[in-house]
Amino acid sequence: MAKELISRGFKVAITKHDPGDKAKFDYPGKDSYIYSSIGADVAVVSPNRTSIFLKSGLFGGSDRINSQLHKDKNEKFEPNLDNFGSELEILAAYFGEFDYLLIEGLKSLKLPRITIFRDEVIDDFIPFSDAFATNIAEFSADGDKFGLDDIDDIIKWIDKNAKRV
Repeated sequence: MAKELISRGFKVAITKHDPGDKAKFDYPGKDSYIYSSIGADVAVVSPNRTSIFLKSGLFGGSDRINSQLHKDKNEKFEPNLDNFGSELEILAAYFGEFDYLLIEGLKSLKLPRITIFRDEVIDDFIPFSDAFATNIAEFSADGDKFGLDDIDDIIKWIDKNAKRV
């Protein structure tokens, strides 16, 4: 999903949850490495540490204002931490301006959620899900359903249902 959005000219940031606090960050083959290598800014959050991999610096400059929305408006990015009420919003401020923030995990957050099932359904995730992308033909649960390759329809669902920050 992130690779497709980036190829369409959008700036994508990704937050990945590591609840067991055991991840190795930015190693070849690991999700953080894969996400970073396709051009996304990445944060990996766990109970005891947070690692952020940015493609640009933190202290201003035109490279911090590279979301499509702000390019079109020619706006200057100025983070306003007074308006941020949650840890996720504070984390999002480190990414600067972005078009999409994809969150992997953190299922307890009250956000619209697409769950991906590849070859196997994990029943524990179903109650937290609003939509599903899967390659399993005999799958039934409440919510919108997409094939794993239905990228355009998944992006439309995200655009329609995503929380705006």
